Amino acid sequence: MHVVVSLSVFGIAAMFTAMAVVRGVWPPVRRDALFFYSLTGVFGFVLPFILESLVAPNLSLFVLLVIISTMPIITLIAATLFRIERPRPAQYAAIALGFCVALLIAWDTAYGASVAETNWLWVLIAFGIPVFYAGNSLFVASRWPKTVDAFQVACAQGLILSGAVLLGSLVTGTVSDWPLAVRNAPAMIGIVFFETFALLVYLKITRDYGATFMSLGNYVAMVFAAVLGIFLFGDQLTWLSILAAGILVASLSLNQLGSRS
Repeated sequence: MHVVVSLSVFGIAAMFTAMAVVRGVWPPVRRDALFFYSLTGVFGFVLPFILESLVAPNLSLFVLLVIISTMPIITLIAATLFRIERPRPAQYAAIALGFCVALLIAWDTAYGASVAETNWLWVLIAFGIPVFYAGNSLFVASRWPKTVDAFQVACAQGLILSGAVLLGSLVTGTVSDWPLAVRNAPAMIGIVFFETFALLVYLKITRDYGATFMSLGNYVAMVFAAVLGIFLFGDQLTWLSILAAGILVASLSLNQLGSRS
């Protein structure tokens, strides 16, 4: 797990550094910006990624998907309680419908494992994943530093975290395990590529449209994953998946209605 986390951070930092060289644009170095880069990098990427790696082998896919799908609900509740955003009633309904989508997709694709044998300690630990994501999204939406774009934030996060990971790996001696990643080089390349793209999209949408809107992407991702499973891995198209897709369209439409009213 520590090898995957470490080399993923280095790969993401390398990609953003290369893009910064090509663009000739680097992140501004200011106290407020450095605090923002560091905090969002730790709570929005490193800690959730570590938790996902820890709990995935100890929970059924169904349980894990349901736990992660609570992130929009946690975001909505926190945004309301702390008055960071003012969601409309239609947006509450959109989140509720989205959670129904998550339940349908999870049930349809991952209910094969026995839920009765679930280790509830790992369930409790796993809830840290949506809590970290929700808290980070609200922080990003409300504390974005001035005159900084999404690319600059992502680049700075990668550089700061890669330095911290390198130092930690040298101190603990885990740097000697890095060659193990060669065995799974294609998987590591895929993780780095998609995480780089996802980080940019996440930062831009959260900054421009808010944490509540961004949280709905969690449900879109689940439907998209189900579609990929049908086309790439031969999964069957079931009535539950079709129903989930229809509810997702209704959920997104409600969210747009709520944001305009």
